[in-house]
Amino acid sequence: MDSLAYTPFDRAEFDHRIERARRAMEENKLDAIVVSSEANLEYLSGMVTQFAWVTPTRPFFFVVPRNGDPIGIIPEIGHTNWLDTSWCTNIATWPSPRPDDEGISLLGELFSGLRRKHGRIGFEIGPESRIGMPVADLWRLKSEINYEIADCQLLMAKLRLIKSSAEIARIRLACGIAGQAFGELPRSARIGDSEQKIHREFMASLIMKGADAVPYLAIGSGFGGYTSIIRGPTDRVLGRGDVLLLDTGSKIGGYYCDYDRNFAFGKPSDEVLRVHEALWLATEAGIAAARPGRKTSDLFHAQADVLSSHGYNVGNVGRFGHGLGKIVTEFPSNAPGDQTLLEPGMVFTIEPSAEYDDKIMAHEENIVITEDGAELISPRAAREIPVIDT
Repeated sequence: MDSLAYTPFDRAEFDHRIERARRAMEENKLDAIVVSSEANLEYLSGMVTQFAWVTPTRPFFFVVPRNGDPIGIIPEIGHTNWLDTSWCTNIATWPSPRPDDEGISLLGELFSGLRRKHGRIGFEIGPESRIGMPVADLWRLKSEINYEIADCQLLMAKLRLIKSSAEIARIRLACGIAGQAFGELPRSARIGDSEQKIHREFMASLIMKGADAVPYLAIGSGFGGYTSIIRGPTDRVLGRGDVLLLDTGSKIGGYYCDYDRNFAFGKPSDEVLRVHEALWLATEAGIAAARPGRKTSDLFHAQADVLSSHGYNVGNVGRFGHGLGKIVTEFPSNAPGDQTLLEPGMVFTIEPSAEYDDKIMAHEENIVITEDGAELISPRAAREIPVIDT
């Protein structure tokens, strides 16, 4: 599959994002926002690179003022990459690495010339933030400028929450690639294979089918179930009676899918069949509850009610799914206390899990909220757990 089969974002898409960001800045009383994480910098500037996110040496900044032109403040080494991929040609550079001043003086000069109204500048310092600069540099900047440092992480999370049709198309494509790989796994995995072998071959399959990258691929296995849904591969060899989980956050065009599948090695036990059935039905309930005007807490309770009716305790579960997009786990959470209203264009995972004995089993699908309800964008898992018997 051609990984470039998605529609490129046009300038109007970015103009709309900047306009929405400025409205949010006014609501949050900010004179500017500074983004430096991969997700938020890509989202606003369009700049795409591998380099900036695998090394902490050279930070990249994109500044959107309340008034005036946005600007990229970037290390000189990124100059051509920026101009090749970003819609914004307004940039300032410095000769990095320069540990004593990695763009800090350029940011200070920019802030001194801002049209001041609120006296506050937003940085990514709130919940779930990943600021792409040394924390010591942020404290230094705070001491040198006549502005309060405020949070813009939640602002950015809410901006990214409602996706455009072009964004949804990329998530849908990632889901389709993973679906093909999941569909082929029962023909490639064998009893006697190790987790490491299955993991490696599955990741290769995702890449060969068109995924740009597979930053997240969890695997778990065990007799009658598994004990973790976030672990990497071990040298454990799978035998009859085992259950295998694969959960992939594959990425294409800067956007993720995030869903899992379970497989039984040999004939599954009655208990495994009961758990899988309960999870499948809980997922159905979560999808059915996902309608505009409902709350993310409603998605949790719809799934929890089904699991409880099947005898599974959900008292200690933090959430049953979450937002999805430029980050594999985005705001908000399908959690009991989350009151986020569902709107068309939001993309979520529906992700119930059940604990039994000393084991766990999980199920996950990806959906987009539409005007009429929810559209499944991951290929729906079979109601009965697939069996690998060779």
